[in-house]
Amino acid sequence: MKTLALLTTCAFLLAQHALAQDTAPAVAQDTSGNAIAGGPPQPNDAATPPVQVGAEGPLARWLTMNTFSFSYRWRDLADSNNYRLFDTGQERTLIDGRFKLDAEGKYSVNFHVSSGRYFNWAYADSIGKGFGDSATGSLGRYTPAELGQLYGAIAADPVGTADITNHLASRGWETYFRQLYFSATPIKQVTLEYGGLGIERGVNTEITSYDEDGYLAGERLRLRDPQHLYFDQIAVTYGYLGDYFVPNFFDRGDRLAQSNYHQFLVEKNFGHRLKASADYTWQNRTDTLREAVLVKVPESRILDSARLELYQRTDAVSFQGETFGTGAGFAFTGSKTFAKKFQLEGGYDTVDQNYADLAGSRVLAISFAFNGDSYSIGPRFFTRANYRIDPYFTLFGFYTHALATDYYMLNRQGMNFGLTVDLKNFLDNKFHLGIAPVKVDN
Repeated sequence: MKTLALLTTCAFLLAQHALAQDTAPAVAQDTSGNAIAGGPPQPNDAATPPVQVGAEGPLARWLTMNTFSFSYRWRDLADSNNYRLFDTGQERTLIDGRFKLDAEGKYSVNFHVSSGRYFNWAYADSIGKGFGDSATGSLGRYTPAELGQLYGAIAADPVGTADITNHLASRGWETYFRQLYFSATPIKQVTLEYGGLGIERGVNTEITSYDEDGYLAGERLRLRDPQHLYFDQIAVTYGYLGDYFVPNFFDRGDRLAQSNYHQFLVEKNFGHRLKASADYTWQNRTDTLREAVLVKVPESRILDSARLELYQRTDAVSFQGETFGTGAGFAFTGSKTFAKKFQLEGGYDTVDQNYADLAGSRVLAISFAFNGDSYSIGPRFFTRANYRIDPYFTLFGFYTHALATDYYMLNRQGMNFGLTVDLKNFLDNKFHLGIAPVKVDN
């Protein structure tokens, strides 16, 4: 608690400094597939203003592309028993955009296509052992207590065990519509979304929320009217979050008739320097509160931005013969950009052991959390670097190391590095297609 109090105090002091010097911040880039503190809004960022047609090009009237990229990386990851679950080359494709049904873009069909076979993973193994082979081989490295927990979970959850076993293979460069939904903005203050949606995180990131590659099926209402409602955005989501090994929306579209997930989120900008959000989420009988604040101080010699995010799981739940208690965690991240090309971020986070109880499966609850797979559970330090070579190519790297715990962790130490190719910029700049979004103020 002393650490949390210190981090909260630091964030408050940075906020005071930022509000005292309200100037336009520099925009940081993120092309590694994970959130960067203070970086640009992600495709699902609720604070992203409406997009209007402004670029000339043959496709500008019909199509807007937020992301079209290809990445290749090498990933190395060891569990808490020092077993290497990954020593693998991996590839990823991301395509995110929308087809506009009218010239102003008030009505559209939005899509997010990616590779990867899991809820929290958009990469596909291409060189070295696949995750399924490594996970099977890791059984010999479990301690007797861990084996007892595992076999107890298998006996209590045979359906979940069979589902995992049938989908462990992570090879193959298949691409799926993780998101596909209709969006309507009849007036600028109100947006309705229905279909295969992304997850709304507000200012929280995938560290304390759900992985950026995650998805759900349902409906969402967005209200953007700060003049009358105070908040810049109020978002309400009802839907089904699950099918963790079925990323293709066409295979889980029937979930639109079901609901196990409710979220109520508010977001507020305080000038150009400070943004905050809070939400209440109910999933599988579990209540979770999340709060976050992002402060931008680009003229600082130490940091361009700092983000503090927290969560509290407020109730204990029981399923399959086991009770999972309450929990809480936080993350503090700082980011700095050098010479407009090199961005470095680092931080510390802690995610409680039972975070994966959100899945409602005793097997998955053994460390298979659904926040960002680069972080997972446990207390850990992390750092990330991006170097933008030119408008089309970016080098990236990531490293994390968890502190010792008395419970099993899939991700005790992880590292990846690779290259991202920005195909959207290439197509737009070389062929003038007009597919890049043009953002305007509300």
